[in-house]
This record gives sequence, C-alpha cells and structure tokens, in this order.
Amino acid sequence: MRTTHRDYAEEAGDFARLARLVTDDPGHVRTHTTWCLGRLVDWKHGLWGAKPSIPRFCERNAHLWFDGLGDLAAAAISEEGGPQFVVLTTRGRRWLVDEALAWALTHWGDRGPLSVEITAAATVEAAALERHGFRPASTFHAYTFDLTRPLPAPPPLPDGFAIVDMATDPDYAGLRRLRAEAFEGRADLSDEELARDLERAAVARENPIYHAPTDLCVRAPDGRLVAGCEALIDARNAAADVERICTHGAFRRRGLARAVIHDCLRRLQAMGLTRATIAGYSPEALALYGSLGAVEQRACCIYRRES
Repeated sequence: MRTTHRDYAEEAGDFARLARLVTDDPGHVRTHTTWCLGRLVDWKHGLWGAKPSIPRFCERNAHLWFDGLGDLAAAAISEEGGPQFVVLTTRGRRWLVDEALAWALTHWGDRGPLSVEITAAATVEAAALERHGFRPASTFHAYTFDLTRPLPAPPPLPDGFAIVDMATDPDYAGLRRLRAEAFEGRADLSDEELARDLERAAVARENPIYHAPTDLCVRAPDGRLVAGCEALIDARNAAADVERICTHGAFRRRGLARAVIHDCLRRLQAMGLTRATIAGYSPEALALYGSLGAVEQRACCIYRRES
C-alpha cells in the first residue's frame, strides 16, 4: 500500500493530526502503546529538561507516515529529544512499525541506546522490535480505574494536613519545590532557578487540557506542599491519566499519596469521567493502586537496543 512520510510540521497542523490519532481510537492505542492524549500534550507543551534549549523541538522529534489518501497512519515520536521513543499507528497500519523502527535507527540511532515502550498485548510490535535488534529490558504496569463504580472509602489524612487544588489555592511555587525535591532530589532551588521554572510552567499550563481543579496537593500544617498528583484529561473519551504522583521525602509512609490520588479519582468521577489510568513501577505503587480500587492491570515492557 502506498505511503509517504515526512518530519512533523507545526505549521501544517500536525499536532491536531496526532491528537486525533490518539483520541479517535483510544482502545487501539491503549492496547498496544503506553501513550495517551496527556502524554502527547506533555510532549509538545511540557518544558522540562533540555527541551527548552532545542530549537524547533517538535519538528526534530517526530516523523509522520501518511496513507495513500493523505490520512495520518503512523508516527515515531521522541518524548524528550533523546533515545526513548514511541511508534503510534492507526488500526490496520501496524505493519508500518517495521518501517518506523528502521527510520528511527537511521535518524536517531546516534542519540544512544534506543528504547521503546509497548504493552504485553503488542505482539506485532514486539516481533518488529526483535527483528531490529531490540530486546526486553524492564517491565511496569498500568492500572485502570472504572469510575462508573463506587470508589473505596476515602483514606484519612493526618491531623493538620489538607488537600488543596491549583484552582482555589494556586501555590505554583510550592508545587515546583515539591516536585524538585520528590523527583530530582533537590531540596533547595535558587531564586533564579525558581523564577525560570515558574515561567516555563506558566507557559506549559496554557496547553489545551490543563485542568487546575485536578492538579492537587497535600498541604502540611507548616504550609508546605508535601504530596501531589495531576490528572491529564481526555474529555472526548471521558478518560484521564493520573500523573506526577509524588511525596516529599520527609513525609513518606503517612498515606498522603493514597489520600491525594483518591481525591483526584473522586473529582474525576464527579466530573462524569468513566475511567482513569495510573502507571506503576514499584511493588509499593502497585499495591497502592490496587487498594484504591483499580479493576484492570496491563503489563508494559520497555525494549532496548544496545548497539
């Protein structure tokens, strides 16, 4: 079948094409990849790591395939401009994974050991990866919550702690400090670093799916934000992904993450969403999500090519 391919072009409306690929057939995308609308939006709008310093980041880090009718059929996307990437296809075009992998090896192979995330159900993709020299390297799981069912009883918070959201209490400086400590091990940010990060975060929040009422934190009695999570919402499919789950190192093992995730799920349920997904990488995370009422667990695998 005839196909053409080219680099991503912002001026051609390619982000909207990619968003439709993800949202038009979410069952297909979810069955075979770990990507969703929220992750795609983060790829374009999330300004973290080296991304702000890479000119025309999106154009350099996505390549698109079109079928003979001009419709988007597949895409290879490098999430952070490095060796980690994903291949997305539409239903019936999974055979394009082979071509996309060959293209990535030629054009991104100098970025380091390439790696791709797929689900355990992605047998066509796994076979293509192994043909191109990729091998399974690690596994993790994605948990899905059925929000049409009652949630478990809300877990209690310790005395003096409270859940806040960025709509009614927009402490973005406190949120940045929390994430810097929890994700990066950085207890102190300089004034210059904080100002830069807050400016980038303000730009990122202009993305089309940011929803401040489900950008949640736990506030400690001393006023610090010490745990949090954020829901990335695909309203078209009444679905969400709960991301950026974190707890300050000095406040772990107090049930704070459990409480803030439960409140996030409760808010999503009240909004009329029908499902939510959370990825888990540790036995502790898997046990936590299972205890919160997850009804489905999907195994996912990272394939890596060392040379």
